[in-house]
Amino acid sequence: MLKKLIAAAVVIVVVGGAALWFFVLRDDAPEELSVDSGSDPTETTTGTTPESLDGTWSVQDGGDTTAGFRIKESFANGLTDHTAVGRSDQVAGSITIAGTEITEGDFTVDLTALTFSDNPGGLSVTNRANALKNNGLETSTFPEATFSLTEPIDFGEEPADGETVTATATGDLTIHGVTKSVSFEVEAKLVGDTIRVATKDPVPVVLADYDIEKPTMGPVASIDDEGSFEFLVVLAPS
Repeated sequence: MLKKLIAAAVVIVVVGGAALWFFVLRDDAPEELSVDSGSDPTETTTGTTPESLDGTWSVQDGGDTTAGFRIKESFANGLTDHTAVGRSDQVAGSITIAGTEITEGDFTVDLTALTFSDNPGGLSVTNRANALKNNGLETSTFPEATFSLTEPIDFGEEPADGETVTATATGDLTIHGVTKSVSFEVEAKLVGDTIRVATKDPVPVVLADYDIEKPTMGPVASIDDEGSFEFLVVLAPS
């Protein structure tokens, strides 16, 4: 009888530990976005590289284009931290290229289309999106985020097909109705008749700078004062 009780206790500990890991301790945040995120562009791009890249390039419909944010959350009264990642594939915009420079660039992200990575803390992705309608990002009032270049991006050279180049982007970022000037590193990669442009690393965003009040939702005990945004846009000649 004692052996059976011990065995049952072991099973409870093992199963309980697995449940604790699955529902609370694990962190399944997706990888940071880059020019190589998503599908293999060499398999999905059928066009040939144009002789000149000069002109306007616009965001393709569908595909790998996505933009969003990530932020650390504390769950279960501080027992563990998780990275919440929200992304929208509803991104519109274009760039203008002249020689080795991107001279113009404007993008708009539909924040009402945000979807979220699996949340082990227990707050459903639907509840999270609904909560942000009137809290935090307040997407019902501020449905869009925008970025507009204010200085040319100079890559120094036209990239060869399949080569990734890096440069600094400076522009106006508008979130929650507040516009701030930001500078950050971007990557660009020419693949056939498309150009993939992405943040080299997630770009820090201090919530208070954009008048965003930290929401508290369900089992979330606290949210960091600073998050970050990231994007990958796939563009084709207009």
